[in-house]
Amino acid sequence: MKKFKILIVEDEVMLLDLFEMLVSGEFDCEITTATNGHEAMNILNMDSDFQLIISDYKMPKASGGDLYHFNSTRHNLPFFLFSGGDMEDYPEFSEFQQINPDNRFFNKPFNEKTLIVEIKRLYDLKS
Repeated sequence: MKKFKILIVEDEVMLLDLFEMLVSGEFDCEITTATNGHEAMNILNMDSDFQLIISDYKMPKASGGDLYHFNSTRHNLPFFLFSGGDMEDYPEFSEFQQINPDNRFFNKPFNEKTLIVEIKRLYDLKS
């Protein structure tokens, strides 16, 4: 069985470390990190064998919206979006759940338990 792989994209180092610590503490998985959407797109161009993308929205070089569009038109991997705003604030996500029913939106600050439950749901499906 191949390892469950997660790409975490966050420009704030403290939050990136928190995501990585939280996920690696709960799951036997391989985590790759990026600090902006552009870097994440380069990673996905080299390796699309991820089961989940966890991404912030507001980042330099390319936003979570740019990354989401890139993913939805190429790989359509489950995409967990984190933002301080509301989903309605971002028109590029108007068909977020229709494009992939495993996509999820989380408001910052987020509930860690909810995140773990949602990752576990995917992890169990892919295991």
